[in-house]
Amino acid sequence: MELLDPNVLKERLPPGWEVRFRDRVPHLFKIYSFDHYLSGVKFASALAEIAEKMDHHPDLLLSYRKVSVEIFTHFKQGITEQDLRFSQACETAKSAFP
Repeated sequence: MELLDPNVLKERLPPGWEVRFRDRVPHLFKIYSFDHYLSGVKFASALAEIAEKMDHHPDLLLSYRKVSVEIFTHFKQGITEQDLRFSQACETAKSAFP
């Protein structure tokens, strides 16, 4: 599994996702907003299920009507294809939650 080239990442990153750095390590990041608190709770739970199936686990932060998602590949210390696939799975999952 290789780190993604920044130009490739830019082209393929789903809308609303951004690259952030923590301790010089790039992560994919997005905040999702919801009409109701419980929608965010259910969305976070759905992402946990997806993460388990992918064996790739994000940092999730649940707050009032928002869920923040941050992911990177720990053993590569950067962003890989697996992170991009997870971000795309988040977008698909979001369509089920208002």
